[in-house]
Amino acid sequence: MLDDLERWLDDAERTLSGPGPSSGVEQRSGVEPAGAASSPHAPPLPWAPPTGLGPMPAALSDRASSVLSRQSVLVARLLEARSAVQQQLGAVRRVEASHEPGRPVYLDALG
Repeated sequence: MLDDLERWLDDAERTLSGPGPSSGVEQRSGVEPAGAASSPHAPPLPWAPPTGLGPMPAALSDRASSVLSRQSVLVARLLEARSAVQQQLGAVRRVEASHEPGRPVYLDALG
């Protein structure tokens, strides 16, 4: 189990600092992380911490804390981006509702 945890931390660190996602833990270890869905369209399962591991080693604790803090920053950025997209969609919907279909529409998204 600790080997899996260390691999998952490695994957998370690579994902957070690299150009793209890693190849996935389940492909290397044969174990799916908790919360992995059976289908890409299935809702994610609630996360549950692994059991029977005992206390986390200090070296992994530092790495896990680093991953958690970087994930928190990304979550905040995703929430900001989601809010911006919702505002843009609202503006587009207002313009679409006020004009005839097929008519060119120019939208000032910044104003």
